[in-house]
Amino acid sequence: MRKLFLITTLILISCVNNSPNACDCAKMSKERIEGKMETLTKSTEEQTVISTNWEEKLAPCAKKIEESDSFEKEVQDCLINLFELDNNEALKDNPSE
Repeated sequence: MRKLFLITTLILISCVNNSPNACDCAKMSKERIEGKMETLTKSTEEQTVISTNWEEKLAPCAKKIEESDSFEKEVQDCLINLFELDNNEALKDNPSE
């Protein structure tokens, strides 16, 4: 239920304007965190390109965070929720006995 609410909220908020909202930024940050392990197998040049691409992609988020401390808190809250949802899904798929 919570996942459905989060997805619905993200869709509604993303339709309001073109700039990323806090949960959009959190999702991108989560993708970057999850992709960090993949970059370890890349050459230094490839790592630099990947890092530069992420910096460009996250630039609007960084700008909004610089402008507002509350936006940074919102991003952190969304990021925590995303990780909790992943954790809950993993627990549901692999129950302990």
